[in-house]
Amino acid sequence: MIKFVIVSVTVCVCILLAAELYVPLTYETDTIEVQIPKGCSFRRAVGILREKGVLRDFSVILYAGKYLVAIGKGLKPGYYVFNTGTTPLEAVKMLGRGETLKVKLTVIPGETVRDIAAKFPELSGSEQGEFSSLASDRKFLNSINIKAASVEGYLYPETYIFEKGVTPKEAIVRMAQQLRKSYPSDFKDRLNKVGLTEHQLLTLASIVEKEAKADSDRPLIAAVYLNRLRRAMPLQADPTCIYGVKDFKYGVTAADVRNDTPYNTYLHAGLPPGPIASPSLKSITAALNPADVPYLYFVSKNDGTHYFSETYTEHKEAVGAYAKPASSVKRR
Repeated sequence: MIKFVIVSVTVCVCILLAAELYVPLTYETDTIEVQIPKGCSFRRAVGILREKGVLRDFSVILYAGKYLVAIGKGLKPGYYVFNTGTTPLEAVKMLGRGETLKVKLTVIPGETVRDIAAKFPELSGSEQGEFSSLASDRKFLNSINIKAASVEGYLYPETYIFEKGVTPKEAIVRMAQQLRKSYPSDFKDRLNKVGLTEHQLLTLASIVEKEAKADSDRPLIAAVYLNRLRRAMPLQADPTCIYGVKDFKYGVTAADVRNDTPYNTYLHAGLPPGPIASPSLKSITAALNPADVPYLYFVSKNDGTHYFSETYTEHKEAVGAYAKPASSVKRR
């Protein structure tokens, strides 16, 4: 009789344990998103999941986590998503494996810090201003070896997979590091050959990025601007006229040439103070390897390519041949 009772109790306990571990809960919504904070213990994490309705019994799950899944400590912080139908044991295993929620951020070539900052709240819920402020924080810039007024031009265009909740600092560091990882192996040698610093190179590459549509034009455009720099000619790069004034998508008008900003290369000699956008690797490569041509001018052919000229006389003829209405003529 005693043996029967013991067996019966054991069976009941096993059934209860199985029910607690293997029978899924039904949520009010299809999914529940839970944040596990940094430094959270397994006990506290289980408590959070129980508060959110992901788990039932506290002690049973602690047992399962510590002895069946053998995690106990060192939980990965972040956001976890649990679906209706997920069993408590599966939820605990997800914690043990660190299956946090990932988010995607795509930086498109030619985007500015302002463009990238506008996307960032979607990743972490942080204010857009936090990203923008950090992007020009002198102490932070020094810590990542960027000797510039901001990270403009230093955020490498690529698709990044971040943990949801990534901080602006973490994201900027990763994007800036990715830029330098992308440099060709002979980067320093090429810099010396073209006679530019890293900052100047990225500034030139960003202008090439905003000007070029066809890849074949990139080294030619880079050559035009380098030839102008060497002759102390104004660059007269249209995109520099509107940087910080209006969005590039609105284009450049004749009136924009008079915008009095430090970046306007119609009004100020030499390269602008810094990049005007994030250059692609193609534009960086073009600036490092400009075409060996004597061109000093180019005008849009209105088909995505440009016509290049060595003399101003030839350039005027090309402008006449390809000219758009006066309000939008390229004036190089």
